[in-house]
Amino acid sequence: MTSNLLSALNQSPYYYFFLVVDDSLRISLPQLKYFTPVNSNQFDNELNSGKLLSNPKVRDFIETTSKKHHKLPAIIPFKPSAKIDFICKNRNWLKVSNDSSLNRVIEDKLKFPLICKNHDIPILPFIIDKLNRLSFEKAKNLLGPELIIQTHFGWAGKSTFQADCFDHLKKTIPPDTVVKFSPHLKESYTLLNNCCQTNKGLIQSPPAVQFTGIRSLTTNPFSTVGRQWPSFAPPDIIDQTFKITQKFSDYLEKKHYKGFFGLDFIVDQNKVYLLECNPRLTASFAFYTQIELKANLNPLFLFHLAEFSLKNYLFDITTEQTRFKNPKIIGTQLTRRSESGKIDGKYETNNFIVTSPKNSTIKNEIISKIN
Repeated sequence: MTSNLLSALNQSPYYYFFLVVDDSLRISLPQLKYFTPVNSNQFDNELNSGKLLSNPKVRDFIETTSKKHHKLPAIIPFKPSAKIDFICKNRNWLKVSNDSSLNRVIEDKLKFPLICKNHDIPILPFIIDKLNRLSFEKAKNLLGPELIIQTHFGWAGKSTFQADCFDHLKKTIPPDTVVKFSPHLKESYTLLNNCCQTNKGLIQSPPAVQFTGIRSLTTNPFSTVGRQWPSFAPPDIIDQTFKITQKFSDYLEKKHYKGFFGLDFIVDQNKVYLLECNPRLTASFAFYTQIELKANLNPLFLFHLAEFSLKNYLFDITTEQTRFKNPKIIGTQLTRRSESGKIDGKYETNNFIVTSPKNSTIKNEIISKIN
């Protein structure tokens, strides 16, 4: 990691507070002098970032800590919200995230495919309609015998369902709910990446293979339970993810989006499709930051902070973009999720646990290491 970016952040007028409501997102950055995670378990176990920031004890801690170091508060949410927008604006605190209104449009699973379609970004065939027996059968006829059904919003796979019969959905999705239908691709695999939209252009990580729905780690077949860099995907697949990411970045630039984001991809028959965007910090950002630090790279997370808090900072975009092919980006993370979707166990290693995204079976002795 070069000293320029870190030095600029340490000399900025801001003290950075990261709102942590999930221990799996805890991040340690001793290199950053004026950075403190604000943990919910220290302040009445608030359930989300908005409630955490609304807590008078938290606001007092932020004000007191900032003044002690002669700094101004900069608030880093994991996920933007209207409440965080309001509190930061009302208290004149710097908000280190895009507005919640932009986040909500991009993260909406029904609006997202329309964005991609309008910008010629490859996505799976889809139908958006009210859920009833007629629309379900119509979708089966057009998309295949087994469907993936998604509602507007959801976390950890909670808004995604699989069905080959309409009656299977009666108890899970209310009738006439607007949903997205897409085909269920049984032989596919998924990839993800982390990115940062900077004032000089896009910096993207290489793709990681994504582990989803492992039964011993989650009861939800659509819940992500880990990732591994490198993905060992074929060069052509990796090239497709690069080009799709750049194209989506062009859309984000037009929307004046800046900072961290992540993309999920599905690979079927040697073709890559964009599944969704997390227009914010991602579930893997803390783990990926440690991978970058071990590879002596400027973490995307630090660029995220700089984009919101520094007017001018020096870096070589060409050099930073070479990380896409950096062989030192290596690391594997496995997580176990409770029935509610919360992470309650984690295992991280610098070793590979799979050498092919098409055959990502995790051995039981590795799963047993999750604490």
